[in-house]
Amino acid sequence: MTKVDSLDRAILSVLRDQGRSSFVQIATMTGVTERTVRARMRRLEDAGIIRGYTIRETGIGLSALVRLSVGPGIEIGTLAGEYASWDGIESVYEISGDADLIVLAHVDDTVALRELLDRIWLSAPGSIISTRTELVLEQY
Repeated sequence: MTKVDSLDRAILSVLRDQGRSSFVQIATMTGVTERTVRARMRRLEDAGIIRGYTIRETGIGLSALVRLSVGPGIEIGTLAGEYASWDGIESVYEISGDADLIVLAHVDDTVALRELLDRIWLSAPGSIISTRTELVLEQY
């Protein structure tokens, strides 16, 4: 398994926050040369940590699945579209079963997760009936 050092984590952090950054921009933000960034990113790609520019979790922050139950008469697609545009939310799925939506979120820590959950509740007062949050322990 490839070891991820502080420079790798810094590069991954830039990609997570600003995924369209160029090698030059990433180099400037991390304080290394463009050549170093290219080499590191190639190594992270070869190791499968960066796949199609989706970052595999490597202990940076945490990922959560948030199941949302929406009240009757609420436009699910509108809520889903709003949530999908937020920073930290990778994707939103409309599902069948006991919930209406699942939100896949990546946050720095439990404080940021709490803030995201509060934002969900406050974004559409009365629209959300309940939430259930599950933390991702491992991604395969």
